[in-house]
Amino acid sequence: MGRSYVAIGDSLTVGVGARLFGGGFTERYAAKLEKKLHIPVKLSVFAKSGLTTEEILQLFQRSDVRRAIAHADIITITGCGNDLVQAVLQYEKGEDEKTLLQASMHCQANFSKMVQEIALIKRGQHQPYCVYLLNLYNPFPEIPIAERWLQQYNHHLRQLAANPHVEVVDIYRVFEGHQSAYLSIDQFHPNQKGYEAMAKALFQQSAKQL
Repeated sequence: MGRSYVAIGDSLTVGVGARLFGGGFTERYAAKLEKKLHIPVKLSVFAKSGLTTEEILQLFQRSDVRRAIAHADIITITGCGNDLVQAVLQYEKGEDEKTLLQASMHCQANFSKMVQEIALIKRGQHQPYCVYLLNLYNPFPEIPIAERWLQQYNHHLRQLAANPHVEVVDIYRVFEGHQSAYLSIDQFHPNQKGYEAMAKALFQQSAKQL
C-alpha cells in the first residue's frame, strides 16, 4: 500500500530554478518519504509558474484536481510569491502601504478558501491526511517594506494551522540569512540547495505524522 501526495501551487511547486538538478522540493520530498516508509509514493503535481493565489484557488474547481485530493494522504500548497512581486512593484511606483496589506489579506483569504475546499472534498472520509502550507521566504532582503509585508503575511498564514489537518511549514526561517546560498541565478527562485532545504523542512515536520 503506497502513499498519495498531491502538490498544488506556483513556480515553487513546479521547481523553477532547479529542474535540471533533481527537480524541486516535491520530487525530493517524495523521495525522502519513500526512503523512510519503504513504500511507493505517488506524486501528482498541479502547478504552473506565475500563478497568483486567486489562480491557484481556481485549480480546485478542476475534476482531476478534486479527484487527486480525495485520494491524497499528503497535500502541499505554495503560493503568494507572485502576489508579493506585484504588490512590491505597485508600492515602488508610489502606491501606499495599504496595497501591501490588501495583498497580504487577499492571499490569506485565498489560502483559507483552499483549506475549506479540501475539507469539503475530504468530508466523510476516515483516511488520515495532512495539508502543509509553505510560507514565504524573503527574496528581497534589501527592501525593508517587503520584509514587513512578509512578516505580516506569514503571521496571517500561521493562523490557518488552527484548522484540523493543516500545518504551516516555516520556509521563511529556513531561508533567513541563507538567500545567497539558496536562491538561483534569478535571485527569486530557489536553486537545488534551496529546494533541498525546503524538502528537508517539510519532511522533518511531516515525519511526526507518519
